[in-house]
Amino acid sequence: MNSRKRKEEMLRALCANWHPDDGVDPREDKRRDEHNLEKPDRKLHQLCRQAQRALQLALDELPNAAALGLTLRDVVPAPNAGRLCALVSVPTPALRAEAIAQLNQRAGRLRTDVAAAVSRRRAPELSFQVVIAEGDHE
Repeated sequence: MNSRKRKEEMLRALCANWHPDDGVDPREDKRRDEHNLEKPDRKLHQLCRQAQRALQLALDELPNAAALGLTLRDVVPAPNAGRLCALVSVPTPALRAEAIAQLNQRAGRLRTDVAAAVSRRRAPELSFQVVIAEGDHE
């Protein structure tokens, strides 16, 4: 009989109800408790804010950004830190298609600007979601 089976038998003899996590050091338990699941990830939030600042500066330098009325609303993880989604608004629905084309054309350059601003080994991928500005469109 190997030592693992002996250990399981000893544990079963010492307790009435044996569970798979019996005998595991709580400090080594990798599961997160309910409190930690509700806590926002500080580093992920920091990365999004750094990317937002870098994208705002990069969007201001685009040639047609002022004409299109591009406004960076938010940068959120999509679904994690490896990929970020930038929420960009335009004033009218007519400019939406042109804004999407402009952002897709310059996506590589925008990702380079974000990579220079954040301190990560790998630069996050960028995706863009273009919406119509709520205050200007009815």
